[in-house]
Amino acid sequence: MAINSRINVCLLAIGVVALSGSAFAECVDYSKDPAGCQPSTFATPTGEMPSVRVNRDGKPDPMASEEDARAGFAKLENDLHLFRNFEHVHWVITVPSTKDPATGGWRGGDLDGAGDGRGLGIAGNCIFAGHQNGAGRRHAINIFKIQPNPLKDPPVQVGEIPANVEGNQGFDDRELRALVYKTSKGEDRYILLRNGGTNQIGWFEAYAIDMNTCLPASKSEVFDFHGQSHEFYLWHDPANTNRVVAYVTNWTSGLPDPDHPGLKTADLTALAVTDEDTGEMLPKAKALGTFTLQEVGGPPVNEKPDATGLFSDGRFLDFSNNKNLAGRAANFQNNEQNRLHSISILDNGERVYVAGTTAGFYILNSEAIAHHKNSELAAGTAGCNARSTIVSAGGKIDASKLPALANDCLHMVVNDDPGMKAMLASDGSPEAKVERYLVLLTRSRFDVYPPVNATPTGTHSAVFVPNRPAQVKGNTKGLPAYVWITDENGGCPLNYARMMSVESEITPIMIGAFSIPDNQLDVCLNQPNRPGYQIGAQQNHNPTVFKNLVFNTWYAHGLRAIDISVPQTPREVGYALTLPHGIARTYPVFKDGLIYILDNKTGLQVVRYTGPRADELPGPGTGTYEGNATSPHR
Repeated sequence: MAINSRINVCLLAIGVVALSGSAFAECVDYSKDPAGCQPSTFATPTGEMPSVRVNRDGKPDPMASEEDARAGFAKLENDLHLFRNFEHVHWVITVPSTKDPATGGWRGGDLDGAGDGRGLGIAGNCIFAGHQNGAGRRHAINIFKIQPNPLKDPPVQVGEIPANVEGNQGFDDRELRALVYKTSKGEDRYILLRNGGTNQIGWFEAYAIDMNTCLPASKSEVFDFHGQSHEFYLWHDPANTNRVVAYVTNWTSGLPDPDHPGLKTADLTALAVTDEDTGEMLPKAKALGTFTLQEVGGPPVNEKPDATGLFSDGRFLDFSNNKNLAGRAANFQNNEQNRLHSISILDNGERVYVAGTTAGFYILNSEAIAHHKNSELAAGTAGCNARSTIVSAGGKIDASKLPALANDCLHMVVNDDPGMKAMLASDGSPEAKVERYLVLLTRSRFDVYPPVNATPTGTHSAVFVPNRPAQVKGNTKGLPAYVWITDENGGCPLNYARMMSVESEITPIMIGAFSIPDNQLDVCLNQPNRPGYQIGAQQNHNPTVFKNLVFNTWYAHGLRAIDISVPQTPREVGYALTLPHGIARTYPVFKDGLIYILDNKTGLQVVRYTGPRADELPGPGTGTYEGNATSPHR
């Protein structure tokens, strides 16, 4: 064959490859799925996302003005394709920068990626932004007012609530919730709940808010948890609009309880925060019931391995021979905290979906709290045990006490199973009953730890999927089919989000999962590490869930929109990564077509989702939606 002929053949072959490659590269959707064709999950360009102030060219520059910094960040967001199917609407500063007298450069504020955003509460036209305080740090809660045209005009600060302080220690305002509701007399009331403290102190308090000014009108007494209260869910009783109950978790459960001598602080406490007869804020929150996993035979708090490294339920994988680019070893842990972290509650109040850290995911029956009066529960006349029946002491389970668990005001759904009740009422030996009970109790918790590493948390959040009732026989109350759970851990490898089937409440199973490229060990280990560009916290965190969409804050990977229309195959349909590179942490709050997030490092971010199924989301005038409160609310 002549040389020219061979060249022509080669060119023809290259053309065919190019044409076929082009054809294959174009996605054609024949499924008629509303989401259509979607690209792969976005790989966060960590090494190109500055975590500090930049100039108009997008280069790190502490001397840049606010105008230039905002312009530079906007340029990078466009150049790096950090938004897909989202519009960046507003960026509201919560921590202003200060000028360094030695260098003349700016430091310490949201524009510098050095803010300290924490809890976020939104209701009516008011926004409350808390801060992660500490030794010598005492930022007040910012109060912002949403403007009449929230798409055009950003929220405006109208006041603040002073930080709680003890000595030199400013309290971490880790959790805020706000609610506008009507009393039985038809009068509007506005309440703000504040949960914060230090590593040893947990304070819970309420504020009556003036709806017009967004400023506090009065304040309740402090409810002291005698330990670190952590996260909470705000439940509004649909049968009694006067009644608002907060379910608060305790990160330091198992300590001596000064309010109940001889007993320990609980994992979870249901607190009445309003008067059920008048709807007015109570002078002090009132405990209605508690739950503690260890006391009902669950794994102990801060469980340690035996001499071989074996826990009661297995062994953790050891990745510590691997190092990331900062020299940090990959994951291995030798402790299971087994604490209760956060929850969500059905609108009717009858189920609590528990994110139980290294004890996994499980479900509580809360019907007694939902359907009894606060006065009955607080007085102990509701016919249920206000605290968990202590069946386990010193590692030994008393079989004779097991039947009483089903009569606890808050108890695991496995205690209600007819087979469980029949077994405990049988003539079997105490030893056989305990053995069978422990098997069923363990199976009722979806627990992957170990072998999965889970420092510092494990199962972080658990939010039920609304408007998707289980199709199993006997589901007369419309209990959900699915729960979305997130898994917070640091280091490498990182964990991911999971879709749980709860059609069998006593044996929840994972049917789907969603991850990002950094969930792969090699990708996680090779995150760039250089001045001005941080590796950053990368774990997934808090979700707000709709029938077909999940909006999940994913720390340094921003806000991810995930289509769950087919629960077995969640897929990304949008993302929003703001700059400077921060920590998207709070539950996304939906209000009037906009999404509000308080970033730990960069302040209040407001975005709008424009992607597939956007028409399914609540629009203007439909109320406020969030993953940690009865939704919608006003």
